[in-house]
Amino acid sequence: MRILSILCGLAFAVMAGFLLACSTVAASAQPALRAIDLAMLDKILGPLSWLTLALALLGAGLALRSRCEGWVPLVAGCATFVPCHFVLPHVAGLAGTALLCLTAAALALSPLTRMPISYWRVAG
Repeated sequence: MRILSILCGLAFAVMAGFLLACSTVAASAQPALRAIDLAMLDKILGPLSWLTLALALLGAGLALRSRCEGWVPLVAGCATFVPCHFVLPHVAGLAGTALLCLTAAALALSPLTRMPISYWRVAG
């Protein structure tokens, strides 16, 4: 489950970075460059966002099913990311959505900060 937490947290943080990059490009002053840059970012952001959504749904489903240590923050992080994908870019704008994606990443990674050191050892 810790590997799933790491994957979800990193994927949510990468999505937040892409959304922040899109909002920065969208706020640029030159319309011709803005259109080119947004088209290039959209080619990358589109498939990546669907993969991250699939990872969020997989993470939430597996965490709910296993209910091992740290499952509640992982489900909360995944549940926070799902509205980022569907609703919030149209309502809150890209910068607000990026902030919520970072919150989802922090929630997904938070169980890793409270794990005892013996949990990280591999049984041999």
